[in-house]
Amino acid sequence: MLRTLFAVISLSVAAAGCALDTFHKSEPGSSSSHPGAQGSPGSGPVLSSPPVIAPPGQEPVIAAPSPTPLPRERPKAPAATLGPASKALVAQAQSQRKKGDFPGATASLERAMRIEPSNPLLWIEMGRLRMDQHNYPQAEGMGRKALAMSVGDDRTQSLAWQLIADSYRARGQNVQAQEAQDKARALSPQ
Repeated sequence: MLRTLFAVISLSVAAAGCALDTFHKSEPGSSSSHPGAQGSPGSGPVLSSPPVIAPPGQEPVIAAPSPTPLPRERPKAPAATLGPASKALVAQAQSQRKKGDFPGATASLERAMRIEPSNPLLWIEMGRLRMDQHNYPQAEGMGRKALAMSVGDDRTQSLAWQLIADSYRARGQNVQAQEAQDKARALSPQ
């Protein structure tokens, strides 16, 4: 076992030494036939860059690095819409909310969210319900979830930022509320 390990290590070291010799480069006009003879012993591979050649009478031109490309704009997504079943459940939840039936409105919206879990409009609607229940941190969370789901949909993102702004304002965080309000206005269709 130990002999086998020693043999493998010896072969690896020998192979590595052979591979390094291919990287040595001798200078033109050097009388040495051994590539490792130049430089100090153990200095490692010597690599040189190709010379820049220019036509006679002209200075060499070194190409500038290519400019970094500008970031691409996010693709526009179609505006979020509710399906027929979700639309009916949202209408029912809004009616329940107006009557003060917050548990019933929550149940209706949760049913709609089971139908369309990735619809940001439902998350915004649930956030509005949380605002009515004075659960402002959760309303902000719902708005942020809607933001993440509506990338490229300016109208829906504007609604989500408005919900976040209202949540901050209700908690007395007016600076953050103003920042969120500004983002909502910037995204709202003119």
